[in-house]
Amino acid sequence: MAAPPQNLTPESFQAWLNGAFIGDPLESRAYCEATMSPSYYRLQARGGVADFQQAVEKVTFFRTHCKKWVAPVDMLVQEGKKVAVRLTCDLQIGDTEEKRMELMFMAERDEEGRFEKVWELSMPVEGGK
Repeated sequence: MAAPPQNLTPESFQAWLNGAFIGDPLESRAYCEATMSPSYYRLQARGGVADFQQAVEKVTFFRTHCKKWVAPVDMLVQEGKKVAVRLTCDLQIGDTEEKRMELMFMAERDEEGRFEKVWELSMPVEGGK
């Protein structure tokens, strides 16, 4: 997999994000190396951070245990290397109950188009599954 295109569309962002949840767990590192900067740093609004190695571990976990992932992009705004995305997803991890979540994602990309500085907020959708 290559880095996402310089000018993202909702479809290209969705394809990138789908790759974090769907795919061969043995290829998680290659996926992360192609699409995330070695300086990758993600901050979650409700606490929690992840560096590149933790991202590889998380992608491996999701690819191993994700039973359902449907996440169409509701909104995408891009200005140069800065991106903001809003999406609503239906997901099921392992034997947990299926959930509907809203994800707000903001990021800066490096010179090669890989995600580098990421902030996200995910919340259950009221009345969701």
